[in-house]
Amino acid sequence: MSTMGTQLRRVALAAILLSLASLTRLAAETLVSTDGNVYEGTIDYANEKEVTLKTSEGGFVSAAIADLDSDSSSTVQRWMEENPELCDVYSTWDQKPSVVRSRVAVTPPQLNAPGFKGLVSLQVILDETGKVSHAAVSKSTHDELEDAAVEAMRKWSFKPAQVAGKNVKARIAISFKFEA
Repeated sequence: MSTMGTQLRRVALAAILLSLASLTRLAAETLVSTDGNVYEGTIDYANEKEVTLKTSEGGFVSAAIADLDSDSSSTVQRWMEENPELCDVYSTWDQKPSVVRSRVAVTPPQLNAPGFKGLVSLQVILDETGKVSHAAVSKSTHDELEDAAVEAMRKWSFKPAQVAGKNVKARIAISFKFEA
């Protein structure tokens, strides 16, 4: 292939990567509270009282919807209409969810060296029946462990959380330790 053809492919690839980076930035939200606090990230879940965003650093930040300005409240409302499975999620309950069945995450073979240690922390959403409906990595020591942790988490089941005697969606944090 000619040098000109190679250069054109590189320019096209760079344009595609730049477009993808722009799309990623468009997916991020900036929410502003009435007292001027700014929350930036991708909306991860919400209920009638609060919204939680995943920050670009991989952490999570929550804001009370009642404290947001009208534009930010409208943004959250639109997101809730588009993502009903991630709405009405509670992080405090009258009765907390309890594990019915758990599975151990398997260390990938390429990391199974003596002395290896790793950790993956997940933010998990349980539906009203106690089934895992969503699992997102919040912290990880090794990218290669993340899929194993999410896969194991999806096999867990729980007795559902309850609020006022009613089963509700719940947000919990679970960490998987990996050791060889």
